[in-house]
Amino acid sequence: MSTTTAPASVEGSNVVVLQASVLQWALKRTLLGIVILFVTVTAAATLLYASIDPVEEAAAAHDAPVLAQPQGAGH
Repeated sequence: MSTTTAPASVEGSNVVVLQASVLQWALKRTLLGIVILFVTVTAAATLLYASIDPVEEAAAAHDAPVLAQPQGAGH
């Protein structure tokens, strides 16, 4: 029996295990990044929405000029 066949088979299995673990690591990091991005965007949107004063927005909408309807509309 030669000694070159055993290390080659062991080395080949290590490469497959290494690639699978690298892929698993990359997928976990990607999922973690997506979760962090989702939480950040959701928190920013919530804070932006909470910072809008509904009373001031209603007053601004009430004071806004009304655009004239085009001639012949609604006839």
